[in-house]
Amino acid sequence: MKTLLVIGYGKMAKAICEGLKGKFQIQVCGRDSKKIEDFCLPIQATPKYTPQEIEIDNQEVLLCIKPYALHSFQFLGEAKCLYSILNATPLETLQKTIKSQHYIRAMPNVCASVGKSITSLCGDKSYKNEAFEIFNAIGGCIWLEETLFPIATALSGCSPAFLALIAESMIDSGVTNGLTREQATKIVKTLFDGFGTLLQAQHPTLLKESVMSPGGSTAQGIASLEKNALRNALFEAILASKNFA
Repeated sequence: MKTLLVIGYGKMAKAICEGLKGKFQIQVCGRDSKKIEDFCLPIQATPKYTPQEIEIDNQEVLLCIKPYALHSFQFLGEAKCLYSILNATPLETLQKTIKSQHYIRAMPNVCASVGKSITSLCGDKSYKNEAFEIFNAIGGCIWLEETLFPIATALSGCSPAFLALIAESMIDSGVTNGLTREQATKIVKTLFDGFGTLLQAQHPTLLKESVMSPGGSTAQGIASLEKNALRNALFEAILASKNFA
C-alpha cells in the first residue's frame, strides 16, 4: 500500500482522506497537534506534528493548506510527486516553492464531502494515472490544460453556490405561493436529487424538452426566465468567478 503525506487538515483534506481510507497509508502533518490527532483518528491516519519544517524527500505529497500559508513552511528534500489543491496557485509557483520530481495541480469541489466531486487536473502527464487514482476516490476527474483551470474552477468550484442560490430562491417562491417551508424544501431537495440522476443520462436540452409542452406551464416559465435573462446572469456569474480563479 502506497503512502501519501497530507499537509493540512481542513474540510477538503478530510473528504479526500476519507475517500482514500484503506487504499493508502495516510500521514497528516501540520502545526496543531490536537487538530491533527482529532483529524486522523476516524480515518486511521498517522499524525505528524510539524511546527515549521516538513520532510518530503521521495514522498508523494498532497498539499491542502491555504494559498497564503504556502511560504510558512520549510519543505525539506525533494518529493516524488506534489499534488496541490491550492486555488489560484499555478504549477509555476509550486515549482519555485517546493522541490518535486513531478507536479499535479487539482481543483476538487465541495461535493467531495459526499464522494461526488468533479476534480480538474493538470500537470505532469507521467503521473496522470496516479492523480486519477487519488481524486477518483472523491468522485470523477477531468484532465485539462492549465490555461483552462480558471473557467473549470468557476464552473465546478464556484457553481455549487450558484445552484444553492437557485434552490433557495425556488424554496422561497414555493413559500410565497402558499407552501410551508418544510413542504417547499422537501420538493426542491428531492427535485435536485432526481434531476442530477437524469442529467447523467440525458443532455439538458432533452430534459427541458421532455417537460416543455407547447403553450404549457413549463413553456411559460421558460419564456419568463429568458425574458429576465437568467441565462445571461449565469454567464456573467461564471465569468466573474473565472476572473478571480
